[in-house]
Amino acid sequence: MLWGAALGIQESTLRATVADLVPPDRRGTTYGIYAAIVGVATAVGGIMAGALYGVSIPALIIVTFVIQAATMFALLFVRPKRRKVGL
Repeated sequence: MLWGAALGIQESTLRATVADLVPPDRRGTTYGIYAAIVGVATAVGGIMAGALYGVSIPALIIVTFVIQAATMFALLFVRPKRRKVGL
């Protein structure tokens, strides 16, 4: 249930973000590219997790933690600045 809720929140939020950033005439292509990237990344992550699971479960946990921490750190630098809304 938690996985489904997280995935639903992520999918709706990211699709809404794409809709805000991309002109209407290019949204279909952009959603297709986005879905392709997510699919490839999911496949690569699954292959990597499966390989690490066969080698060492602690290694799987460590690598997963390191990747998640690196991603959170990277998000600090790519996060857009908030726009001031003035009257």
